[in-house]
Amino acid sequence: MLFFLKTSKNKERADCFIYIRITVNGKREDWSTQRRCEQQEWDKHTGRMKGNRAEARATNSWLDTLNTRAHSCRQDLYAAGKSFEPLHIRKLMQGEELDPPRMLSEAWNYHTSQIAGLLGKDYTPGTLAKYKSVHRVLKKYINLKHQSDDIRLDDIDYRFVRDFDYYLKTDYGLKINTAVQMVKKLRTVVKIAYEIGWLKRDPFIAYRVRHEEVHREYLSSAELQQLAARKFKRKRLIVVRDLFLFSCYTGLSYADTVKLNRADILKGEDGGLWIQTYRMKNNNRVRIPLLSPVLRLIGHYKDNPRLFDEDFILPKVSNQKANAYLKDITGLMGWTKRLTFHCARHTFATTVTLTNGVPIETVGQMLGHKSIQTTQLYARVTDTRISRDMKPLKKKYAGQELSLTDIMDE
Repeated sequence: MLFFLKTSKNKERADCFIYIRITVNGKREDWSTQRRCEQQEWDKHTGRMKGNRAEARATNSWLDTLNTRAHSCRQDLYAAGKSFEPLHIRKLMQGEELDPPRMLSEAWNYHTSQIAGLLGKDYTPGTLAKYKSVHRVLKKYINLKHQSDDIRLDDIDYRFVRDFDYYLKTDYGLKINTAVQMVKKLRTVVKIAYEIGWLKRDPFIAYRVRHEEVHREYLSSAELQQLAARKFKRKRLIVVRDLFLFSCYTGLSYADTVKLNRADILKGEDGGLWIQTYRMKNNNRVRIPLLSPVLRLIGHYKDNPRLFDEDFILPKVSNQKANAYLKDITGLMGWTKRLTFHCARHTFATTVTLTNGVPIETVGQMLGHKSIQTTQLYARVTDTRISRDMKPLKKKYAGQELSLTDIMDE
């Protein structure tokens, strides 16, 4: 590194700008120190001003400061373990960023492009659509707060996260659990940016998820029997009821139910028939032993004309129409609860399995859950199960002596 005078193009001035030059591996970078000096007052050998005048002392002190800063910046770049050039030292000395700032949209597009490339393997189209939807909402929020549709990653802090969470629940009008799911997707993208080095700190480190307890509908054993015994006149309602019952007795979602084909029905080690398939949502493998009602439903549609040219085991109905017909079925049954295929999965977890003594770990495996906590959201302890579990205790305490004193006369 050296300091030198650069001749001014303005011939009328006797002084010149003092420049700093830094050379690294044969490459050099020159820039002005914003100080001037006349030729006769400059010492080429020391790279400083001559004399002991106040002006010379002030200028030389500034040059010493630049020299110290340049060495410090060079050491920082060495410590970072990355190759660098004189330009990088200059940028650090002048407070500039070495690389262009990484933006949230860049991190979001990086993640969604990988999701798109892994569709059908690690992700489903629904997951990609959800991330794109959250990104659109984020753009609206950023535009509202910052008059832009994007934000630097290093500008995302804990307050940004809290304010976005608040915006979703108030201005955007989402329910608590829906807002939580959207913030979680932001956290996923930010975590990826942090792990690949685009972000130096994790703004979510203090963020705690707070779910709202939600009552999830399921059919009781009596209601399930009523629906199974009910006969409908319209064919579309019959088909949708059968699809719904199939889901109640297997725990499969609507998407997994309608895609089942004959190759998914296998003989298990117990000699009975099992369903072995992979969930559309997360590609998790599920294996489910088939109950009698399921076997009868499969046999009922075995020779259905709608399935002759296909390998599916059940008729197909669009998800939109199926939900609409379930509303008609609810009305005909005289029920107030809302029937959905998610309700059918909860019915399988609660009424069909857990209430009948199936361990929750087994229920989770059949539902395709990776975490037991997820299964706990599906499986509810019913009054029937509580009554059955408490029956031995009732017998134990039935004859226990209890001394009672009448206090009415006191």
